[in-house]
Amino acid sequence: MKYNHKQHYSWLSNKIYRYRFTYCLLLATGYLLTLSSCDESFQPLQENDTFFFSIHGYLDVTADTQWVRVGTIRQTVDEPPPDPEKIQVTLKDLGSGEIVVMNDSLFTSQNVLNYWTTMEIKHEQTYEITAQHADGYASWVTMTTPAELPEIYIIPQCGVGVPPGSRIFIDDAVERIADLQSVWYVILNPGTENRRRIFKFPLRNTLTHTPSYRGSYTARVYWENEYAQIEHGVGVGTELFVVARQLFVAAGGPEWDDNISSIVDLEYFLAGNASNVENGLGYVVGVSSNWCRQFTCTEFDGSISSLCEPEEPFWSH
Repeated sequence: MKYNHKQHYSWLSNKIYRYRFTYCLLLATGYLLTLSSCDESFQPLQENDTFFFSIHGYLDVTADTQWVRVGTIRQTVDEPPPDPEKIQVTLKDLGSGEIVVMNDSLFTSQNVLNYWTTMEIKHEQTYEITAQHADGYASWVTMTTPAELPEIYIIPQCGVGVPPGSRIFIDDAVERIADLQSVWYVILNPGTENRRRIFKFPLRNTLTHTPSYRGSYTARVYWENEYAQIEHGVGVGTELFVVARQLFVAAGGPEWDDNISSIVDLEYFLAGNASNVENGLGYVVGVSSNWCRQFTCTEFDGSISSLCEPEEPFWSH
């Protein structure tokens, strides 16, 4: 099932607004300082012919729109933002040879441009993203999408002495779990402000293996703990109304790096020295994601747990 990734990205762009200055500063100094640590004479903002663009993001098989962030490597602190008229970003299916020119969006921040396309992305296919300047220099990155996410089961956790929550089981046929989040949709001060908020809790690092469901990876969701964190985050005196809870699951392709905590990090975070971009900086991977409701998936008669069907995000922002 495809979800509206353009809306999700719009929410994400608002979230990462506060990271823009940090992103630019890290881009200009963090990577280049690290890479030049063995050469004391190297100046991080000097002209270089090794790194041209930064490329960050992911290709999601289940998304209807693909987004990547492309930045220029700044040579001086006061360098003006890049001119999108002189930059072309393409996405190529290396299997079929299909190539599209990605569209420049209105979401920009100093030396970072955002590009999108509705090109269909398929499972277990290899793609190449290239950012090229009108002067001829270019950076590119190659990534392969994973196989389709295997079966997912969700059961409730309740009873005497059992903290309320849910438990997810992901068939261990999955090779790389790139992300797992418990997502809450909450209205603050219903009836007055009616502010909608989304709260996300990372679970990937809590996964363990179990022989249940013919072998699976599992994690527990503790609703009381997460609710307490939400209460603490919104402050005393704020009334909460929980509208829905979902689980977000994503599998990663062979380029996935387990040191990355979440695919969201690929939108704005420079993960140490990690980079899979040729002649540039940044990280791009292929993923396949699903959203599932946080309650039991059962057969029609309610007798046994059943495969959870994917659904769209309850809210996208």
